[in-house]
Amino acid sequence: MHNEQKVTDHIYWIGGNDFILPRFEGLIHISRGVSYNSYFIDDEKTAVLDAVDNSIRDVFMDDLKFLLKGRKLDYIIVNHMEPDHSGSLLALAEAWPEAKIVTSAQAQKMVSNYFHVDLKDRFITSDEKLVIDLGMHKLHFVKAPMVHWPEVTFTYEETEKVLFSADAFGTFGVLNGSIFADDVDYKEEYLPDLRKYYANIVSRYGAQVLMALKKAAKLDIRYICSLHGPVHRTEEDRNMIISTYAKWAAWTPEENSVAIFFASAYGNTSLAAQILAGKLAARGVKHLKLVDLCSESITEAFPEVLRKSHIVLAGITMNMTLNPVMNAFLDLFEEMGVSNRTISIIGNSSWAPNVSGKIMKEKVEKLKKCRILGEPVHIVSALSDDGKLDELADLISSDVKAGQA
Repeated sequence: MHNEQKVTDHIYWIGGNDFILPRFEGLIHISRGVSYNSYFIDDEKTAVLDAVDNSIRDVFMDDLKFLLKGRKLDYIIVNHMEPDHSGSLLALAEAWPEAKIVTSAQAQKMVSNYFHVDLKDRFITSDEKLVIDLGMHKLHFVKAPMVHWPEVTFTYEETEKVLFSADAFGTFGVLNGSIFADDVDYKEEYLPDLRKYYANIVSRYGAQVLMALKKAAKLDIRYICSLHGPVHRTEEDRNMIISTYAKWAAWTPEENSVAIFFASAYGNTSLAAQILAGKLAARGVKHLKLVDLCSESITEAFPEVLRKSHIVLAGITMNMTLNPVMNAFLDLFEEMGVSNRTISIIGNSSWAPNVSGKIMKEKVEKLKKCRILGEPVHIVSALSDDGKLDELADLISSDVKAGQA
């Protein structure tokens, strides 16, 4: 039994689904699994583009053997060395010892680091002047460092105009039969997972993403083949995925609205966040989002930062410092380089000083091109007078509407 599918008449997807992985990279909770994509080009000379995670290695190897039909494999193209793609690379290289391994100089070092074998005699360095001629198909290479590892390369096939984009444009979520984005409701099925993938894995490298997109804009692209998720083959889908990436890379909000993130011990801070949300709704702010950081992982919450123009942080003082979940959430802001956001703050303390509000403000002030709207609101134990929330709701709603004008 074989699982390969045609991308074009001569290019095949030979990946597979992982339905049971609970956390991607041991950190990011995924509930809909993930696909690992590899591609095979059938020509006078043959090539496989990237390997797969070890969890689907046997299916991958069987599909490749079936497509080769006893012929030799001429080239192994390595665009990305992260183990969810290179896990089966050594098995692939050993099964076809005659195949040349085409990859960047940085990736060549990683091969040695991961597998402790000497494959130097088989390496071809994939610089941007190199062309691999397979017969009908011609492969070019586009350096894309830090999207999202330093060794990353895109491969462009000029005849059928296919961009093999490594992890760029990748998404969580298994493939449901068809490999093509236009065969599913992509925005319903995959956009939230695309956002989560980008937010938690790629968002730190927005400048590098924009550089890679600038290079890709010079190419005539008909297919975008990522290492995770569906293949994009229609103009509408290609434009959607590229414009979405460009927006995220520039930290341009998807919508002028508000996400309220709260960390509450006994419900008082949660209630303040809910009251504020109600006041914002009454003032005409739509598409609000309330996120409880104590019940939802920060990797689940963080994608909302990509979506919204305005953010409210409501956190409590614990052990004379900031609630650890809110603290970790704001550390992720700094790590991923959150930019171009308007942020308001609500701090709550009982017997201790308002340490939470002070720490949140200090952390936000470190962020580039972010501004604090209004003075931090200080609650002592429980909200006794919602007048300060009225003032904050007035400020935020006016600012949101100004951005919509």
